[in-house]
Amino acid sequence: MDNYNNIIDLSIGYLVGRLSRAIIKRLSKKFQDAGIDVSYEQWSLLVHLYRQDGQTQQALARIAVKDKAAVTRLLNGLEKKNIVLRIPDRNDKRSNFIYLTNKAKELKPHLIGFVEEMLAEAEQGIDPDEMIRCRATINNIFTNFDRLNNPDSPEK
Repeated sequence: MDNYNNIIDLSIGYLVGRLSRAIIKRLSKKFQDAGIDVSYEQWSLLVHLYRQDGQTQQALARIAVKDKAAVTRLLNGLEKKNIVLRIPDRNDKRSNFIYLTNKAKELKPHLIGFVEEMLAEAEQGIDPDEMIRCRATINNIFTNFDRLNNPDSPEK
């Protein structure tokens, strides 16, 4: 039993998963308390569209690490809320480009402000150098899995 507890307590997957759920809960509450009808999952797509508007659904799925069905479901919700719109690709009718609406652009500073607040809360009392090392380690672990999960994609 001690070995099992050690595996769980020391598992980076368990720890990151637990942290992820806490982040989702906190940020969702901030959005909800502000009356912003955007879920954490929808935010996980919007953040990538704020970086680069006009991406394909396939590109969003890859960069957000979500399956195509989940992205379609999230985009359906965002489209109903007039936050994104789909424009069919002229060269490939099976593909859509996703664009932010004016409403999405108006929401951006508010959403980002809540994310910044949440990150400040998360990092309270933690040495900045420790946070830099933590982020680098997590990114390295992600790169390892990304390479294993997408062996045909070009090096990052």
